[in-house]
Amino acid sequence: MYLLTFIGGAMFGEIVTLFLHCCLIVGKESDRQWEEEQIMRKDEKQEK
Repeated sequence: MYLLTFIGGAMFGEIVTLFLHCCLIVGKESDRQWEEEQIMRKDEKQEK
């Protein structure tokens, strides 16, 4: 019984960890896109 509880907890922890890693990757990607947009806007203002 303890073994099943341990396995269940490990699986739950793994799923939570995977979800958090995906959130981190998506967050970094959106930050990169935001930075690129800011650079593009800055360049457009300088060209005018």
